[in-house]
Amino acid sequence: MKVIILILTALMGLSCSAKSNSFVSISGSDAHPGTFDKPFRTLQNALNLARAGDTIFVREGSYHENVKITGLNGREKLPIVIMPFENDEVWMDGSIPIKGDWVKQQENIYALKINEALWQLFVDGKSISSARWPNGNWNDGSIWDKSSSMAWPEKGKGGLGEHYNKELGALDFSLEDGGIVIVNSGSFKTYTSFISEHNPGSDHFRYNQEGVKVHFGYVGRVEKYGYFLEGKKELIDVENEWFFEPNDSMLYVFFEAGTTPEEHEVRGKTLSYAFNVEASSYLEIRGISFFASTVSFMNSSHITLEDCHFKFPSYSKRMLRDLGETEVTRVLVQDEFTIANDTIRNCVFEYMDGSVLDMNGAGSVVENCYMHHIDYSCTFKGGWTLNMIDAPELIFRRNTIHTTGASECLKAGRRNLIELNDISQTGFLQNDGALIQVSVKQQDHSVTRKNWVHHSVKQGLRYDNSNKPNSPWGRNGSMHHNVAWETDRVFYKGDHHFIYNNLVFDSHLNDLIISSDTLIQGWNYHTITRNNICNKFSGSRTKPGVDYPVPGIVDHNWAGVIEGADVRSQLRDPDNLDFRPRSGSDLVDAGVPVEGKTFPFVGEAPDIGPYEFGDKHYWIPGYQGETARTPIPPDGSTSIKADADLMWLDAYKSTEHHLYFGSDRETVLQSTEGTVVDKESNIFSPGQLEASKTYYWRVDAVTKEGIREGDVWSFSVAD
Repeated sequence: MKVIILILTALMGLSCSAKSNSFVSISGSDAHPGTFDKPFRTLQNALNLARAGDTIFVREGSYHENVKITGLNGREKLPIVIMPFENDEVWMDGSIPIKGDWVKQQENIYALKINEALWQLFVDGKSISSARWPNGNWNDGSIWDKSSSMAWPEKGKGGLGEHYNKELGALDFSLEDGGIVIVNSGSFKTYTSFISEHNPGSDHFRYNQEGVKVHFGYVGRVEKYGYFLEGKKELIDVENEWFFEPNDSMLYVFFEAGTTPEEHEVRGKTLSYAFNVEASSYLEIRGISFFASTVSFMNSSHITLEDCHFKFPSYSKRMLRDLGETEVTRVLVQDEFTIANDTIRNCVFEYMDGSVLDMNGAGSVVENCYMHHIDYSCTFKGGWTLNMIDAPELIFRRNTIHTTGASECLKAGRRNLIELNDISQTGFLQNDGALIQVSVKQQDHSVTRKNWVHHSVKQGLRYDNSNKPNSPWGRNGSMHHNVAWETDRVFYKGDHHFIYNNLVFDSHLNDLIISSDTLIQGWNYHTITRNNICNKFSGSRTKPGVDYPVPGIVDHNWAGVIEGADVRSQLRDPDNLDFRPRSGSDLVDAGVPVEGKTFPFVGEAPDIGPYEFGDKHYWIPGYQGETARTPIPPDGSTSIKADADLMWLDAYKSTEHHLYFGSDRETVLQSTEGTVVDKESNIFSPGQLEASKTYYWRVDAVTKEGIREGDVWSFSVAD
């Protein structure tokens, strides 16, 4: 009997761990067995039947599903995987086609009665703007310009809940009965509210201010309350705007002049989540594309999103008069102390209202993702693009982020490792904020290294502080080997930090600020600031360092304000992204190690700054794509120096690169015999270049799948 029981147990174990494949196709049927020849029709059915170790192959096509799963668990070495079959292109589409008998209203505005409620509209694959005042459009980028896409109350008139603006007088209709104000009421606070009182042609309106908060710096300063209006059909007044009236299900669209609705593909968003998963684990979604939809994983762990493309993943439901939170991409567990171990790798997130990602839990990875055009209304939970404050032990590595609306871009969590990210053009629509923000309780043992932060009105890198004497928080953070340029400033509060080998220049205020705030005794008295290079070096945001000297242990730094020169005198070509020390500069071997910190260097001692003279590899941060990226010199650049090197960011999962170089574009484009570049290096020295001459070059990537041919880049040498 014991033998029989053991055999049965063994057989059951084999059965439970056996891997199997199933197939889904838009031409299938859920009555089928899910084989290659007889696939399922829906992913819902395939996942209902899935077990640990199963792979669900999805055949080419567009799927409009809201898959709901609870309690589906793979295992560590037997995950449940959803992926396209071979090279099939699979889209999870949250939109539906809009067709019918359109009726012309006026100019090029057409109306259509539809059966489903919509909260985002696409014309020819592009999102068009919700009817609003002032106008702001996705297509021309004006939606990111708050000087024109927001209205500003008249100084000295009105207050919270009541705004005056002379231009409102042009609105010959009432904003009551559906009108919505989206108001930026502080440094990083944007709120929505219904308009409660307004008369046609009036220069002011009132709105419900319940729940609206004002940042302390904005109390009584109504002129800083930038806002825009939505929610009324009459606000349609330019091409590529639309409106949906929930009360009678009428859709209104202002099409491009000279065209009719029948000439366009029109689609409307009707669902937020293609996958809505709860209490599950060890699930992997690989290689799937999402249009007007995204994923929600709640109280789930060991989730993997890899090689996925999210286009228009989230959008506010204000068009339906729903002022609740935008339904964004979510990967959430119970709280920050719960082990999550989730992975988001090599994904693209683009064009959305709301944040990129709502994520928490310990031990996760966000790596090699490209994120851009994010959050034009900034109403999701406050002012951030990526809030990792409740994601301890997170690795946030090699991501590229640009064109964002919210105040803060990356808000780091406890003991996060933030490295090799390229972040720029952030915080267009709110005030205050930073590109990388490490808050008070998150600084201990956090590491921020080898990032580029640039071209933003926000602070480049920031440590915050509790503003309380003898606070146990705001300590022991490390920021090193970063480059920040054309940002507001780099600003460190707190104490016992390690700030070393950074480069900061062309800031709006002082460049590198180790705050010596006299109101908070103890700020940075023990911070080590070493081996940094900048122009303006101070303990104050605006005052010169001679008046506000940098506190703490400060040595072996190079500051232009002291040396009487610009950082460009020490670097090879920082205006064209070559931040290496030039030969014979004051930086070479002029640094010293930092107590308790180890980092590689070339020569007798560390150089001052983030790059080492003579290094065979030039680290370039950001997203690695299918082909080589980030050419240095930048593509199309002029006034390049005659001794320039060629450098690039390696392609994703490449093993080596072949470089083609010459003065004739067609020859470089057609060439098949290039220079094989050592896989340990991304630097090619073409020799002395001729003045006033244009050169062309191409870098092909070699991968396991074959050769990926790169684009042809060009640059011109200075006279």
